[in-house]
Amino acid sequence: MTAESNTAAAAGGQATADAQSLPHDSREYAEYLVSQDPLKHLRDEFLIPSKADLVLETLPKDSDHPTSTTSPDADPSVYLCGNSLGLQPRRVSARLHQFLSTWATQGVQGHFKRLTDSPLPAWLHADDAAAKAMAPIVGAAPAEIAVMETLTANLHFILSAFYRPQREGRHKIIIESKAFPSDHWNPKSATTTSSPPTP
Repeated sequence: MTAESNTAAAAGGQATADAQSLPHDSREYAEYLVSQDPLKHLRDEFLIPSKADLVLETLPKDSDHPTSTTSPDADPSVYLCGNSLGLQPRRVSARLHQFLSTWATQGVQGHFKRLTDSPLPAWLHADDAAAKAMAPIVGAAPAEIAVMETLTANLHFILSAFYRPQREGRHKIIIESKAFPSDHWNPKSATTTSSPPTP
């Protein structure tokens, strides 16, 4: 290491030590943690509704090309609903337009034909990249993964395929009380329409 890099490392270590000495419930400590987040740049990949957006009663004037904030200086909201509906990625509008253009110009061929200047795969292979990205996360081979539907729909598929209650054995499903409403309807339907039904 050079003298400069040693000095920089020492300064960085001192800054970390200084930050660690801050009260962990302070704004300064929170801002320090944000500054160290290796994923912080990804925030710019999403459209965050501004506070002005959230009080609108009509669509924005250019609603065909949503940009969320009314101006670059708009005050973004604090969005904590990612478990229900995440923020819109900035690329979604462009990708949807590209998909619709493919549909308009190719019709059914869009299932099998990839246009050379399109970032989109042929529709038949639309989930391949997602399965490949999920493989190391779930510890499976890409061929063993299906990225599809929604949680509620997938719960229905699993229950209808595999739930087989036993008259003298297991015939109940335990689910958290505050789950998303439609996620409650799935086991309720499965337990009341199967034989034997769960009382």
